Amino acid sequence: MSSRPSVAVYDAYWSTGGGGESYAGGIAEVLRHDFDVTLLAHETFDVPSLAERLGLDLEGVMLRVVDQCADLEHVSAEFDVFFNASYRSHARNGAQAGVYVVHFPDQPGENAAGWQRHLMNVGGRLFGSEAKGVAIREGFYPPDLVRWQQVRWTDGRGVLTFDPVEAGSSRLNLWIGRFVERGEVRSLEIVVNGTVVRTVDIGRPSSKLGLLEPLRITLDLPEVESPHTVELLSNAERPGGIGGNGDQRPLGVPLVGITTGRHLLSPLLGRASILRSELLDCSWISTYEHVVSNSEFTRRWVRKWWGIDSELLEPPVGLRATGRKDQVILAVGRFFAPGRGHAKKQLEMVMNFRLLIEEGLTGWVLHLVGGCLPVDYAYLEQVREAAKDLPVVIHVDASGSELDALYARASIFWHATGLGENLDLDPVRAEHFGITTVEAMSAGVVPVVFNAGGQSAIVSDGLDGFLFDDLERWRSATMVLVGQPDLRAEMAAAAMRRASRFGRDAFADRVEQLLRRS
Repeated sequence: MSSRPSVAVYDAYWSTGGGGESYAGGIAEVLRHDFDVTLLAHETFDVPSLAERLGLDLEGVMLRVVDQCADLEHVSAEFDVFFNASYRSHARNGAQAGVYVVHFPDQPGENAAGWQRHLMNVGGRLFGSEAKGVAIREGFYPPDLVRWQQVRWTDGRGVLTFDPVEAGSSRLNLWIGRFVERGEVRSLEIVVNGTVVRTVDIGRPSSKLGLLEPLRITLDLPEVESPHTVELLSNAERPGGIGGNGDQRPLGVPLVGITTGRHLLSPLLGRASILRSELLDCSWISTYEHVVSNSEFTRRWVRKWWGIDSELLEPPVGLRATGRKDQVILAVGRFFAPGRGHAKKQLEMVMNFRLLIEEGLTGWVLHLVGGCLPVDYAYLEQVREAAKDLPVVIHVDASGSELDALYARASIFWHATGLGENLDLDPVRAEHFGITTVEAMSAGVVPVVFNAGGQSAIVSDGLDGFLFDDLERWRSATMVLVGQPDLRAEMAAAAMRRASRFGRDAFADRVEQLLRRS
């Protein structure tokens, strides 16, 4: 049995192989020499393939798959150190030492409409955030807001505990939504302390009004010394593709409210559980010794939205080799549709490349590289359709060696995340750091990138690349590099020097210093 300390690195999106996964994988790579490192994931994947794709060395690193509803506080308690490097995870840390990586923070109430935020503020002051004596234990996904309800879907087995003494009542009311998928009838068993106490069928009602009225299940339980364990058992379906939402979670039944006792307000709080929702519960942050941000840009928003000072830990970047340069413009980033986070704007790239050709650009080829999830295939097809008569090559899920070869050949790098967005209102749509920009610079590819977010801290305009604020500046900066090879070579050398400070050796030193203070 190993005597080395154990480390868990959690990411919910390993298989996408994006910038967040490069960061999380970089943590695993630099720690594997001195620690037993385990990657925590929600689905199995081929670790060597991911390592090759991201340019990582993960030899000896283990993989452990946990359920999407698993209590990560309990799972992480098995390790000495827990790195939560998953985008916007709210999992609590249970390890002796915990490090939370902020790729970009949640804005309190960002997914709620104005009237919903008002109800949450008022309800929180009047009623608190949870029913007394009730605790969600396992098998529930993070809550969603649907109209005036806070919806917690189970994964087929949702477990909660109920303490009648603490609640001041022996009555537990469970409010179950009727909006199960496909209008099917779903059988739900309520199990208390291992015994089935109720079986109900949940089906779509005949009217829209009935759809909004949850099913109330009332349990009168004896007062006992230890809390009751209450299980909600049902079959679970994956609704992926229904309505194009791409949800791949196995969904059981939707719990839309929990109340206790016979209080006159119980029906209101059961039906309108938004009154017990919080804009953002940040209590989980206190379970981590260190909160680190991937850029100064992210760090500013952590301070503004969460009211805490985080430490700066810029992502590790695998520096790439340069080669003989061709007339290649390169863009690297996951294909996903506008409206889904910090979209990489490949469609805008194709459209602007078309304008450059119409303005006289010849001999240059645009290469677009990135992964793509099934939910974003429609957007990928849009990009392909727009590019079908242009010198554009699209590489989906390219291997690491293929990407290395493109970095070596490319002369100009494009990055347009944030273009056309209101970043004061929605800063998440900017690039939070820019790992691929640094990778490109390290290979002598001169960046022409949108002037926002982490990019503006990486690129020094006119020295090692160009920053642009609009389409015209984007095209004019590109044409300057196209038309002046000597300037391009000079800026490429400056870009390589700049990129060296983000290498994995420097990152390893910063992580080691962080753990020494744990």
